[in-house]
Amino acid sequence: MLFKKKAPKVIDVNGSKIELQPKPKKGLGSLFSPRPKAKPAQNPQAPIQGEDSVAPIPVPPSLQQEQQELAQAQDATPQRQQQNSDTSEEYKQLQLAIKRAAGQKLEKEALKKQNAWVKHIEKLAIKNRKVEIALRQQGIKESLYDFIQRMFIASIMISIVVGIAIFLVLSRTTIALPIAVIFAVMLAFVINQFAFKSFMNYPLRRSEVASKNIERDILFASRDMIISLRSGMPLYNAIASISTGYGDASKEFAKITERVQLGQPLEEAIDQTIADTKSASFRRLMLQASVSIKAGADVVSALQTMIDQLAQERIIDLRRYGQRLNAIAMFYMLFGVILPSMGIAVLTILTTFVPIFTVTGSLLAGAIVGIIFLQIVFLQIIRSSRPVFAQ
Repeated sequence: MLFKKKAPKVIDVNGSKIELQPKPKKGLGSLFSPRPKAKPAQNPQAPIQGEDSVAPIPVPPSLQQEQQELAQAQDATPQRQQQNSDTSEEYKQLQLAIKRAAGQKLEKEALKKQNAWVKHIEKLAIKNRKVEIALRQQGIKESLYDFIQRMFIASIMISIVVGIAIFLVLSRTTIALPIAVIFAVMLAFVINQFAFKSFMNYPLRRSEVASKNIERDILFASRDMIISLRSGMPLYNAIASISTGYGDASKEFAKITERVQLGQPLEEAIDQTIADTKSASFRRLMLQASVSIKAGADVVSALQTMIDQLAQERIIDLRRYGQRLNAIAMFYMLFGVILPSMGIAVLTILTTFVPIFTVTGSLLAGAIVGIIFLQIVFLQIIRSSRPVFAQ
């Protein structure tokens, strides 16, 4: 009776009979019965099968908005990925171009460092920094490296031409060819060094000459400017009025007016002109004007004080020059006039009594050459001792 099967129950629902299956008991039979399969999960919004009368569960408006935003974000994701990929591609190309430019620059620098010619020119440029300032003061826009390279090439060409000419002259004499070649090469090297030094010092000499010319006329130009300022003229108009008529000093004032016309403020134009000038008096005068403009002080009184100071310094320099000139004149009379004339006369008389040596024409010619050289030396000393504004 253990395995006796139960009879199914039958119930009556609205006239129809429904047979109910009995619930299996947990026991030995459950061990051999097949395990029921799991049903797949159904969408809560989908209608339940077999239940047409059941309505779908309504979704809240907030949840619907979140679902729409999620759908829009999913649709925009491919576009964003495409834009990001395009941006990353452009960034990669930019990085590649930067690396190529940096590589080319490094390659050029490496080639430049390996070039012995460039190294030599750079060493010369380091030794001649003053030449760069002189070029800027004269308005030459050429760089120091290009200027030195051009002058070095010119000196080499001159030395080669002179060396060949000397060799051709010596080859026509009785001098042996090896000795002529050595002498021509040595002389060409000396001429090369001398020519290069002369070319490099030329901008410095030009700058010194321009400075002397400015110093000669700056005091007169500044007094004219003071008269214009005292008559009520603005500073810019006063500077423009003296930009002509005073030589190189007017050129310096013309630089200020040109910079102002290009749009620079007056004090900045004055400061830039001060940095480029070689004249100490112009620098002091315009620096005082610039400081007075920036401080809001009286420009006329400041310039008048500086002009009086410059005039007093020039009077002192003239007195010193007079004192030096007295000493130079005494030495000139002694060694340039008395000693040569008296010496030649005494030697001529002594040689008539004591035959030490014979006075010949070549000896007299050498004495005349020495006297001329001595005269040139004394004239150069007098000229170099002259004040800057008097040259």
